[in-house]
Amino acid sequence: MVLVVWLISVSCRNCDTEIDWKAYMQEVEGVVNGTLDYTKLEGDTGPLVYPAGFVYIFLVLYYLTGRGTNIHVAQYVFALLYLLTLLLVFRIYAKCKKVPPYALIFMCCTSYRIHSIYVLRLFNDPVAVVLFYCALNFFISSKWTIGAIFYRYKTFCLPEILIFV
Repeated sequence: MVLVVWLISVSCRNCDTEIDWKAYMQEVEGVVNGTLDYTKLEGDTGPLVYPAGFVYIFLVLYYLTGRGTNIHVAQYVFALLYLLTLLLVFRIYAKCKKVPPYALIFMCCTSYRIHSIYVLRLFNDPVAVVLFYCALNFFISSKWTIGAIFYRYKTFCLPEILIFV
């Protein structure tokens, strides 16, 4: 968690982290203004290409962050998503009993790309990944119905998440 908070504080000085965030907020703002035609929704990086789940999730972030102006609030929300993802992945590894517990510590500290995707770029991938790992955890626990629900909604955010299949 310390590393994640440090990354967020360092990103205060790095304007590159806001490129995608601004585009996402522009796309969501189009929906807020009443535009529901996907062909007319766009941001600085181009047209909106994500499904409606993306819009709904980022609409919540839009309001939580003062209409997208307080990026650091969003970064802390995504930091929580990151920690939830780690917990879900650790539970999967623990259930499989294939990875020694000390290896999990290395996983937390070595993946700068994961930290970047979650707390710097604020992509929609983390939301879909959390939903996928929730589904997988339910499947491992033989809770097939609730697992299927989470599995279904992961594609609601990001269709490419089907690659996990």
